[in-house]
Amino acid sequence: MQRALDFDKTPALSVPLPFFLNVPVFGLLAGLLITWADPQALASRWGGTALAITHLWTLGILGSAMLGALVQILAVACNVPLRPARLIAASVHILLTLGTLALVTGFLWWSPPAWFAAAVLLACAFMLYLGALSLALWQHRKQVYKGAREILVPVRGALTALGLTALIGVAMAVSLGMGNSLAHWLNSHILWGLLGWGGLLLMGMSFQLLPIFQLTEIFPKSLTRWLPLLIPGLLLAWSALDASSGLPRLMRETVELLLVGAYTIWIGTALQRLWQRKRPTAEPTSLFWFTGLLSLLACAPAWVWLRHGQSPQAETVLGVLLIVGGLGSVVHGMLYKIFPFLLWKHAQDAVVVPAHNPAHAKVYLKVLPKMAAYIPERPAQWHWAVYLLMLLSWILAAAGWPVAGLLAGPLLILASLLLAWNLGRALWRFRQALAAMAALPVPPAPAQPR
Repeated sequence: MQRALDFDKTPALSVPLPFFLNVPVFGLLAGLLITWADPQALASRWGGTALAITHLWTLGILGSAMLGALVQILAVACNVPLRPARLIAASVHILLTLGTLALVTGFLWWSPPAWFAAAVLLACAFMLYLGALSLALWQHRKQVYKGAREILVPVRGALTALGLTALIGVAMAVSLGMGNSLAHWLNSHILWGLLGWGGLLLMGMSFQLLPIFQLTEIFPKSLTRWLPLLIPGLLLAWSALDASSGLPRLMRETVELLLVGAYTIWIGTALQRLWQRKRPTAEPTSLFWFTGLLSLLACAPAWVWLRHGQSPQAETVLGVLLIVGGLGSVVHGMLYKIFPFLLWKHAQDAVVVPAHNPAHAKVYLKVLPKMAAYIPERPAQWHWAVYLLMLLSWILAAAGWPVAGLLAGPLLILASLLLAWNLGRALWRFRQALAAMAALPVPPAPAQPR
C-alpha cells in the first residue's frame, strides 16, 4: 500500500473547494425541503418530495464531495493529476449543481422541461468528469506510484459504476420528460449508484485513509486484492438476473446475499482496524467513521427485513442507513480531515522564501495557523453530535414514526449550519493568514561574507 502521500501534487485550492462547499448548501436545502414537506415524506421512496430529497443527498451532498475528493486523492496518492484541473473542475461543478437543482425541480413540480434540462446538464457533467479522469488514468498509467493498486482497482470499479448509474439516471429523466416510465431500471440505478459508485469508492478510500490519518493497521492483502474485483462481478450478475425473466427469484437473492456478505467482511475489518487504531483519542473524523461503518453494518439486518418481512418501510430505512448513515457520515467526517489540511497546505505554499534570506520564512511561519487551528475539535464534535441525532430521527421517520419526521428537517438544517460555520471559519482563518503574511515587513537579508 502507498503509505505516504505526495502533497506536492496537490491541485489548486479552487479545484476541490467548490465541491466541498456544496455539501452544507445542499444539506440546508434538503433540511428546508423536509421541514416544509409532510412529516410522512420519508415514509415512502416513491413520492416526488422523497425523490427530490434523495437526489439532494446523492448528487448535491455525496456526489459533490466524492467528485471533489477523488481528484485530490488520485493526484496525491496515485500520481494521477487531472489536467487542466481548474477548467474541468469548474465546468463539472457548475453542470452538476445546476443539473441537481433542475432534477429536484422536476420531482417537486413533476415538470418535463426540468427533467430534460437535468438530463442534459448531468449528462454533460458526468461525461466531462469521467472522460477527463479516464484520460488521466490512461496517460499516467506508467507513472502510478508503487503500492497504489489498492486504491486504483476500486476507483476504476467505482468510476465504471458511476458511468452506469449516470447513464440509467439520464435515460430515466428523459423518459419521464416524455411522459413514459422506466421504473424497471430503478433498482439497477440504485444498486450501481450506492453499492457500486459509493460503496467501492468508500472502500478504496478506507484502504488508504484509515492507515494514514487514523493510524490503523493496513488492511489484509487478500481483502484489498480480491474484494474490489468480486463486488463489480456480483453487481453485473445481479443486473443480468434482474433483467432476465423466468429465472427463480432465489438466484437474484443469493447474489444479493453474497453482496451483503462481501461488504460485511470489509465493514467488519474496517471497524476492527479503527477500534484498534494507534491514535489514543477519537477525533471528530473517527466518530464520523464509526457512525458510518455501524450504519452500513446495520444494512445487513435491514436487508433481511426487506426480503423476508412484510413492512413497507423496510426499503426506506435501508436507503436512509446507506445514504445518510453510511456514505453521509464518512463524507462529513473526511471533510474535517481534508478541508483544514488543504487550507494549511496552500497557506504554506504561499510562503515565498528567497534563498538568501531564510529569516523571511521564520517571520511568515509565526503568523500561519497550525492545521488543527483551522477547525478546532470541539465545534466539529458538536456537529457530529447533532448529525447523529439527525440520523436517528431520519431512521425513525423512515420507519413510520411521525414525531421523528417533525425533527428530521430542523436537525438537518442545524447540522448543515454547523458544518457551514466550521468550514466558513476555516476559510476566514485562511484569508486572515494570507492577509497577515502580505502585511508583514520583509526582514533584511543577512550580510554576505566578503
